[in-house]
Amino acid sequence: MPDAFLKIEMIKSSLSEIKIGRLAKRCIVCLSFFSALMIAPVGLPGQVTITAKDMFAKEGQYYKMYSNFVGHFSDAAREEVDAFEYIGEAGEDQVWDFREGPEDEIVRFDYVSPGEIDTDVEFEGATIVERATFDSSGKQKSMFLDVSTAKGRNVYGFHDESIDEENPAIPFSTRLNDFPAIIRFGDSWNSSTTFEFVTRQSMFGVGTIEAPTKLVYQSDMEVDGHGIIMLPELGFHDCLRINELVQYDTFVKIPGLIEDWQMASTDFIRNYYWLSKDMGIVAQISSVQDSVPPADEFSAASALWRQFENNHGESTETAQPVEELEISMDAKENRVLLSWKKAENTVEYLVQYSDNLNTDSWRELKKTTGNFALDDISSNKGRFYRIVSLE
Repeated sequence: MPDAFLKIEMIKSSLSEIKIGRLAKRCIVCLSFFSALMIAPVGLPGQVTITAKDMFAKEGQYYKMYSNFVGHFSDAAREEVDAFEYIGEAGEDQVWDFREGPEDEIVRFDYVSPGEIDTDVEFEGATIVERATFDSSGKQKSMFLDVSTAKGRNVYGFHDESIDEENPAIPFSTRLNDFPAIIRFGDSWNSSTTFEFVTRQSMFGVGTIEAPTKLVYQSDMEVDGHGIIMLPELGFHDCLRINELVQYDTFVKIPGLIEDWQMASTDFIRNYYWLSKDMGIVAQISSVQDSVPPADEFSAASALWRQFENNHGESTETAQPVEELEISMDAKENRVLLSWKKAENTVEYLVQYSDNLNTDSWRELKKTTGNFALDDISSNKGRFYRIVSLE
């Protein structure tokens, strides 16, 4: 749920290269002819890779966005935006220009302690809150998060008076992993959760009807482009583009009439997100909600967001060398298992091997976000291994 506030509003409307560093550790474990090396962390150049460290997740961090999306706490009509020129094309080495665009609203996203939010509801697992403040009204909405280099970003729920004024704290049934720990061009993933709230509707002659409402949220994301994005006041940056299709299935109960959950509607929204290093989400476009999936190249956008200020700064948390590397062989002595303790601030590991330790003899066995690797090799053959922590 990369932008919970926009999605919540839609819910509301539907209801109404490698360089090797110095050798850090050598040969702590030997088994038969096999030796192991663990070396210092390095960064790998190439097309941009977004990791959890590029997202906002520390108290005191913030960013600001321009948007056309006003009226968050009202039913005021919202002017749609011509989205075609902003969306551009999928693929490699693209350029997206977001320097100009609507500035009807300025939204500031502050990252604060969960204790800053006035609620008795416990969002178990959340360690940070993203609090959005809308310049036009001073109103606020909050999203409860946990961000780690191991799992990426998890969302546990939100606090939003425009959804349920009486009970604005709305936890998810299960955490939503909207951004994995590592995001690259060509990646795809999906996530889902459910949450409940009460829809209150005033009807003439009847009064206020309170209908328990359950929303099933399903998201399918694909990183379909990479290139350069140009932003207002922030210059240009390498970025990835994510194409997301969201499906909302809405169920309701009407006390005295419908006691079991009954499906009321199925709605779709297509979102595009642009992500950059040390800046998180730098732009977003959302389609108009529809009862069928919007086309990839939709023309009208209900919302356009452009980042123009932030205090994230370059990440100073460097990946640490791996420790406690162990090598073991299976009973048939034709496979080797490498395992190690996960290193701090490391999002991925490069596992390499060499049969003679010559400088140019190292070959890649695999890259992994886990802490083990399997090699099919006989115990009669000598081989050296090394594990590189990647940032």
